[in-house]
Amino acid sequence: MDFDLTEEQRMIKEAARRIMEQEVTPYLNSLPYGYILNKEEVLRVLKMLRPMNYTGAMLPEDIGGGGLDFLTYALMMEELDYRIFDVVMITGNAAGMVLAAGTEDQKRRLFKPLLEGEMIGCSAITEPNVGSNSGAIQTRAVLDGDHYVINGTKMWITNATYADVAMVLANEDPSKGPKGISQFFIEKATAPFEVRPIPIMIDGPIQHVGELIFDNCRIPRENRFGRSGGGSTEGFKQILIAFQGARCLVGMMSLIIAQTAYDHAIRYAKERTQFGKPLGQFQLIQAMIAEMKALIDASRLLIYRGAFLVQKGVRCAQETSLAKFYATEAAIKVASMALQIHGAYGLSKEYPIEHLFKYARAMTIPDGTTEIQKLVVAREALGGMSALV
Repeated sequence: MDFDLTEEQRMIKEAARRIMEQEVTPYLNSLPYGYILNKEEVLRVLKMLRPMNYTGAMLPEDIGGGGLDFLTYALMMEELDYRIFDVVMITGNAAGMVLAAGTEDQKRRLFKPLLEGEMIGCSAITEPNVGSNSGAIQTRAVLDGDHYVINGTKMWITNATYADVAMVLANEDPSKGPKGISQFFIEKATAPFEVRPIPIMIDGPIQHVGELIFDNCRIPRENRFGRSGGGSTEGFKQILIAFQGARCLVGMMSLIIAQTAYDHAIRYAKERTQFGKPLGQFQLIQAMIAEMKALIDASRLLIYRGAFLVQKGVRCAQETSLAKFYATEAAIKVASMALQIHGAYGLSKEYPIEHLFKYARAMTIPDGTTEIQKLVVAREALGGMSALV
């Protein structure tokens, strides 16, 4: 097994790191505590990333994409500032979906703006009464001539407050269960929907999640993706397959958070002195640092393996679920130990550790909770007894 990166992968990671260190992270660090970026400011950050083609990394080069495989894309995402990770990831997914399933007119209007960071996308699956059980979607899509009429509410939607385009899972025929579920995209400019921000414990510069309300929202019939709905499980299967890649990437975001907390802890342990010597010379501090390092390296290896299997196009539900639940839980432990090393300063809002700890704690929830991931891993191990991906 070869653990070395290719020369191209090393160059991509180094170039991405430079953009973070020279432009993105200094800009985000300059913001006052508690400041929330407005949409124009988020688009400004996306523009900073355009040289690396983050929102089109895996799309073909001949249409303006980066032409990367999934593993190389994941390696590039590892260099991203954790505070903008989900905005970049989900907008890129939206661009890919429009390219794959949109009409020529839709591609002309939406694809390039999403690709170039001029629009923001979101994926709307979760509902007030539907979390892990995606097959129980209650949002309705009713065909009315050449249009669908969408009614329902989506909750905890990342990018909701910024999104120009929403990729929405809705049920065409509830009597068919998952077979009645289809995926649609809804443009806010032509089919307005209501958005309500949802305050959460993460107090970073991005308004992370919100509620989407569709009230007789009319969209063209061609805004339905693929062969979904109408008695086929295609639409639902597309979502479940997409979860495999998403779980690797959520794990990657947690890895970034853990690595950042670890780096701060190392720096602090070298600089802070007690009883006449640096904290790093105390054995109990060293024990925490060793454990943090082990958790980070194990998370990275699991994520890389998952990304490699996603890239191969094989079923890898067990491996990606394992990567997601391990990395997200490991990040909590790492951030907690980093906070402990900082002592009282770890609780201070003048230091980044309390902020990182809250980010880490939040990541066990999206794209399938830790409990759901463990069910997938265990049932796959028991011989494919699970219907979950």
